Amino acid sequence: MNRFRHLTSSERKQSLQSTIESARDPEVIQLFAYGSLIWRPCLQVQSKYKALLQGYRRDFCVYTVEARGTPNNPGLGLGLRVDSGFCEGVLLKLPESGRSEALLSIWEREMLTAVYQPQWVSVEVDTKVTTALTFVVDETHPQCTGDLSETAQATMIGSATGKLGPCRDYLVNTIDALRNAGIHDPTLERLLRRVNQQSPE
Repeated sequence: MNRFRHLTSSERKQSLQSTIESARDPEVIQLFAYGSLIWRPCLQVQSKYKALLQGYRRDFCVYTVEARGTPNNPGLGLGLRVDSGFCEGVLLKLPESGRSEALLSIWEREMLTAVYQPQWVSVEVDTKVTTALTFVVDETHPQCTGDLSETAQATMIGSATGKLGPCRDYLVNTIDALRNAGIHDPTLERLLRRVNQQSPE
């Protein structure tokens, strides 16, 4: 598998600018985190809340050939996919101080390629609905795996390692972070059991 084309710095800045310009309130920026942004946010966070996003699901559907895998042995990263169900995650509110730098850091990380599309979505926190920014997978991008079986996901996650470490650690860290936020994801926990069965430690 070849490496995927990185966006240029100019392309990322343009994407960030157009996304912020489309915000309902550019002065209040919140992120809906559903994967590694929960446990490795790379920015200062003013507050965190458990949140619910309807119409999407969390899925290991993004090839990673750098961070958690290699071109010869790709791993998998999480993506947000349109679905009839829901996704529980964490709402991260960004402080006003250093917000521009924080957003640029997020774009440099999440928008390395164009496999993710930044989107404003409505999330539920307790009984209130608020707007948040999140990153949804572009199903047409070559870095998107499409639908993989649980066995295929487990095989790739259990065998791949990249610059940031084993792909299995990414799965474990996400499950732990979700549990710490009061979120139980039976799909991810079942996937981890399958990974452990294939490559026990």
